[in-house]
Amino acid sequence: MEQALAIARTTLIELLRSRSLYSVVFFAFVMVLIASLFGSVTLGDQVLVIADFGLFSISICSVAFAVIGGASLLEKELARKTVYNILSKPISRWQFILGKYFGMVATIAFTITLMMLALQIFLFCFTQTLNPQLWLGAYATFLEVSIVCAAAMFFSSIVVTPILSGLFTFGLFIVGRSVDYLLYFIEQGTIQGVFASILRGAYYVLPQLSKLQISNEIVFGNSDQIATRLLWGSVYAIAYSGVLLVVAVLFFKKKEFN
Repeated sequence: MEQALAIARTTLIELLRSRSLYSVVFFAFVMVLIASLFGSVTLGDQVLVIADFGLFSISICSVAFAVIGGASLLEKELARKTVYNILSKPISRWQFILGKYFGMVATIAFTITLMMLALQIFLFCFTQTLNPQLWLGAYATFLEVSIVCAAAMFFSSIVVTPILSGLFTFGLFIVGRSVDYLLYFIEQGTIQGVFASILRGAYYVLPQLSKLQISNEIVFGNSDQIATRLLWGSVYAIAYSGVLLVVAVLFFKKKEFN
């Protein structure tokens, strides 16, 4: 496990130095500023608009970084041929995958914390009060992005190019966000027969990312089931990410490095 943590530290340092990280964080800040301008001309509460759009910006930007950074993690090691030096040492391939994943998740946690602090400070300028519940939304985003990171590692271990890995990861994210529609169409009778059975099976296999969306409940005060949903989301994120990483390790063990 020490080897995996060493790889995680190296990955964390590498990602914190990447330009894509700061580009994503800067883009999130710009989106929050834009939200404040829209909030000032809407009929609703400007603070609620900023908080809602701020959580949305943190979620989207974190996912974008997970897709971009995660899809190219293994490819960079292959391109620089550093993977040969790493795997020639007493380091198992599962430790390599796990270390890369932990480093990615640690970077995501740092990024979400940074953006959330900025959002809290920005909202404090309007209300002179802090809203601790927004951190629950940040935690839900972290759970969602941890699954996306595992998906990026999974696809990176299978496909060769980071572009394909990124497209597959982003596609899985989009499907995970809208997976409830599959069950809706089946229950409404729009899709029937064998195809309906296939889609029902896909519903249970694909990530239930929509279940981790609690920003509306946090922003607009419907917080009765938040604790239960976050508890379920924590268990689900760990389990689903674990399965993806196990499969990624199995594929990575069979990968030949020439």
